[in-house]
Amino acid sequence: MKSTLIKNTLGLLALGLVATGAQAGWGRYDHGYDHRAIQQSRQFSQQVDARQERQMERIRVGLQEGRLTRAELRRLKQEQREIRAMADYFRADGLIDAREFQRLDRALNAASDDIWAEKHDRQARNRYGDDYGYN
Repeated sequence: MKSTLIKNTLGLLALGLVATGAQAGWGRYDHGYDHRAIQQSRQFSQQVDARQERQMERIRVGLQEGRLTRAELRRLKQEQREIRAMADYFRADGLIDAREFQRLDRALNAASDDIWAEKHDRQARNRYGDDYGYN
């Protein structure tokens, strides 16, 4: 009798919490964000994706021109993967806010500087992909 009463009480309590959550708008996609925050997040996300795509293109061109060694290519690609992982982590809650965008922007700036430095450090690859030092 006691266990049935406890089970019923716990069941009603759980049902009450679920109903309260439904009334509070705890749906899967409703985080209480306003339309402007969602729109700004989309713009941030598009800017990050576009910059990262341009940086990957710069890396590809540097490789085709022979201005990047294999080690440099690996480092630059790893840096891009880390930025992509950071962006995915920030997007996990559904939004990229201004502070997260600033962190991504700084990381992309550093990556851009690294790409420029590696492409202009006067190292090159020969046609077989082996490093042969400075030009």
